[in-house]
Amino acid sequence: MSVLWKGLSKRPLWEAGMRTGLKFVASAILLSTISGVAFADDIVASAQHDLVIYAGPQNGWHGPTSAPKPIAGKKIAFISNDESNDANHAWGVAITEAGRKIGWDVTVIDGKATPVGWNTAFNQAIALKVDGIITSADAKSLKDAIAEAEARNIPIVGIHAAALPGPDKELGLFTNIQEDPRDIGKAQADWIIADSNGHARVVVTSHNEFAIAETKSRAVVERLKACAGCKLLDYVNSPIAEVAQRQPQLVLSWVQRYGTPLYVTAVADYTLDFQVPALRGAMIDHSAVKLIGADGQRSAYERIRSGQYQAVTVSEPTEMQAYQAIDELNRALHNMPPSGFIQAPYLVTPQNVNAEGGDKDAFAPSNDYKKHYLEIWGIEP
Repeated sequence: MSVLWKGLSKRPLWEAGMRTGLKFVASAILLSTISGVAFADDIVASAQHDLVIYAGPQNGWHGPTSAPKPIAGKKIAFISNDESNDANHAWGVAITEAGRKIGWDVTVIDGKATPVGWNTAFNQAIALKVDGIITSADAKSLKDAIAEAEARNIPIVGIHAAALPGPDKELGLFTNIQEDPRDIGKAQADWIIADSNGHARVVVTSHNEFAIAETKSRAVVERLKACAGCKLLDYVNSPIAEVAQRQPQLVLSWVQRYGTPLYVTAVADYTLDFQVPALRGAMIDHSAVKLIGADGQRSAYERIRSGQYQAVTVSEPTEMQAYQAIDELNRALHNMPPSGFIQAPYLVTPQNVNAEGGDKDAFAPSNDYKKHYLEIWGIEP
């Protein structure tokens, strides 16, 4: 009896302990859940905050305010990575325009999207005895050709020619002009995080034969790691020279393998030129697959405006970069340091697609960049 009583007397204490333990566990689970929700909310809020800046007005001038007076009669070459690509062609057109305004003769040479083509184009430029070279080809694939140019005292300015903007002595570039690809990748990822409310399923694609492309795509991956509710489904690297053959099949395979909704990033809008027709032909709903591009070519603006799969692009100011390339080459020819100017990324969305040059399907900042460059060159606008 006494034993039974003792056992019964201890039972309420055990139950009380159990209840206390359960409350502790429940509180811990609740706290963990709240913390997880708070963390998810924090990353979404952070992404939304950044997007306001990325997609905002571009009317301030942050470029150089002085420059040496250009010497007329210089002969230069623009070695285009690939003239079938909108951005590369646009750089050549604007470089020719800016060069002529200061009395320079510009020759555009097509590198045809391959290292062999780039080296051939470089040799052609050297044979022309040019005073300077501007190139959008990947400098890492041009070490011997660049070394030959350096031996002949031919300065080289890159556009998207290296992993990062600014001077690159190792690659032989006086300077490299581009938005910072780490920021571009972050802007792409931020849009995905915000649009999905922190629950995106993502395929990241790249063309890693270009240092800038790999840097950009890896930055997307790094930012997505901060989003606990997001899932990186695949990281796909394929040569840009093969996009026409490979991308239609690839994008449909991702839909089949991973289902929808699905986000797909690209380091260049050019890639999406071949994904969109495949999605349309397979009658995939526009809201099921959202494409996130970069560069800001004409077709990207058209797709964003019409809601044809591509949701956004991080646009490059191709014409302003061309004017900057002429300015930087002029500084090199005067044995002066680079200007140090780096344009911040600009995110084109359905809401601002017609702003900042978007009405003409290009990113042209409303900061009077042509006027500023002509003024510091001592030329009447």
